[in-house]
Amino acid sequence: MSNTEALQWAAEADDSLTRNEILTDGEIIRTVTGEDDDDDDVAPVNPIKISHSEAVLALITSLHWVEEQNFEAHEIMLLIHLRDRAFELKIGTAAQKTDFFGH
Repeated sequence: MSNTEALQWAAEADDSLTRNEILTDGEIIRTVTGEDDDDDDVAPVNPIKISHSEAVLALITSLHWVEEQNFEAHEIMLLIHLRDRAFELKIGTAAQKTDFFGH
């Protein structure tokens, strides 16, 4: 492609951008799938409940994986912090259940 052709192509691209509306990712998806902008018809999504125990196990597995992959220390420390926090929540929930029933 010659310099003249490249400049002409760039000018056409600039013209195309100024003529066309810039859309967000969501707007592009709605346009392609034919969905409307009305979010009132959308039913709320029920999130999957993950127990504290499941979270602790997943974070322990993740921690082993990042250590094997030689991730940076700050990334490993983040997972350690998240694992410890999930464990605290697990212990706190267990303590609440014990206190509630008076055991």
